[in-house]
Amino acid sequence: MSRFSIRRVRSITGHLFLYALALTLPILLVSGFIGWAYVRQEGQRIDRLAEQQAQSITSQIDNRLASFQATLDVLATSPNLLEGNMDDFRSRLEQTTLPPDVWFTVRDRNGQQLINTRTPRGARLPAFVGRGDPVIFTEGRPYTSDLIWAPVTKQWAVTLSVPVRVPAVTGEVRFALTIGVPATYFRKLLENAPQGWIAAINDRNGKILARSMTHDQWVGKPMAQRGWEISKDVPPGQGGLWKDVYTLEGTKVVGAYHRMESTGWLIGVSALPEIYEAPRQNIIAIGLTLLVMSLLMALALASLLGRRITEAINVLQVKAAAMRDVKVIDFPRTSLDEVNNVAEIMRSTAQILRNRQDQQTTLIQELNHRVKNTLATVQAISRMTIRNSQDMAAFEQAFSARLLALSATHDLLTASAWSGVELRDLLTKELEPFRVGSRLSISGPAVALTSKVAIGLGMAIHEMATNASKYGALRSEGGSIRIGWSVADGILRLDWRERCQDRIVPPTRKGFGSRLINQTIVGELQGMADMTYNEDGLQAVFTIPLDIEDRIETQVVSEPL
Repeated sequence: MSRFSIRRVRSITGHLFLYALALTLPILLVSGFIGWAYVRQEGQRIDRLAEQQAQSITSQIDNRLASFQATLDVLATSPNLLEGNMDDFRSRLEQTTLPPDVWFTVRDRNGQQLINTRTPRGARLPAFVGRGDPVIFTEGRPYTSDLIWAPVTKQWAVTLSVPVRVPAVTGEVRFALTIGVPATYFRKLLENAPQGWIAAINDRNGKILARSMTHDQWVGKPMAQRGWEISKDVPPGQGGLWKDVYTLEGTKVVGAYHRMESTGWLIGVSALPEIYEAPRQNIIAIGLTLLVMSLLMALALASLLGRRITEAINVLQVKAAAMRDVKVIDFPRTSLDEVNNVAEIMRSTAQILRNRQDQQTTLIQELNHRVKNTLATVQAISRMTIRNSQDMAAFEQAFSARLLALSATHDLLTASAWSGVELRDLLTKELEPFRVGSRLSISGPAVALTSKVAIGLGMAIHEMATNASKYGALRSEGGSIRIGWSVADGILRLDWRERCQDRIVPPTRKGFGSRLINQTIVGELQGMADMTYNEDGLQAVFTIPLDIEDRIETQVVSEPL
């Protein structure tokens, strides 16, 4: 967002615009809920319509197949057929009134066709074994096939067969009387599918028997994989809804499916995106229109009210410019109570600024004192360091390390505006240059240290770590340091304990570090420093009162070495 845009939002007009927009937000939310309910209701309506269409197609197919079977049942009792007079029976079949693209066949138990009304009389007929023969000849029941390729008529078709018994009632099944129905016949049943819908008939194995859209392209091919996975185990006479199914063309659809009880075929009816997305698109269009109108109304209202308020505040801005000179200004009253209140605050602010100027002067003086204290501390450290250094290189190294330790403590104090330092932060900062890592253990409650205690204790910790790196736990890889502390009755007790890999030898004289620790802990902080050299390392216990005054003067004194 640009700086100009931010200014517009932060202006009075911008705030009024947001306020007006907030008032319209409940309306938008209610409208959104109504829209959601409408989309949901439309989705349910589309689902019901899909189920109704699937049931309607199922009913039509059942009626047509029932009509065909009734015709076959009548013809199966024809005397010519029962007597085996195929020529006369063919004449009877040719006189039967049926759709022009439907044909009859008669075949024996071996599958040999005896009659095929689509071939000339006397033509050699093929044999087809196994198409429902166990059902027809063994069980004596009618059989409706899945989609097959009819080699005689050279087209996709299904067959409906009934057994022919000789004698007609209890005799042996000798023939199978069959009606062949081309797939295009069923395609005509789907022509009434509404615009934007796809209806399909699939056989028991999921092969497309008829389709309302691009029938010739997909007939005989497997239905969409996702649709087959959803519906393949559905029992006859049952169905359901499918979502997130893609057609063979790759279009996402929703709809219903039903498996016919009579044939086991699967009827699928699906709505294209133009149907099921239409309610959502309508709601989006209405919602955008409502949103734009709300924004325009909010902008107009904000501009009208913002102009009046801005005029009053412009007067206040002119008067406020004089406050740069820290003057107490008298303000003329305006028509806005809020502006008048700001004027009173500005008058008070001018007086506060004057007082702060005086405070700033005092703070500068205190800063001078702190600088003097720091310089005095540095001077004392330098004098004590140089007396314990063999050469300038040693002095530079030791002196620089102690200055860095002092600087680390000052960094923490500066970050807190010299209001104090957390003990854990002080220990972490002072021990960071020694890279103790996992060899260091720190535990204890949160303790806030004053600047005086922080500076003194920070120098002592630095000296302890320096001694540990030269003679103690940090000299070898196997050493470790554990620091723990507690507070009772305003007294801080800090326990420094080293564990060395090798046995240590206690020093025969006090070094600079020991004297500096004694001066800071005992002399300056009025505490106690107890140093014990055990066989496995040094143990130091510092006892420091936490309520010691944070004096401006520093009491670091350089004693003769």
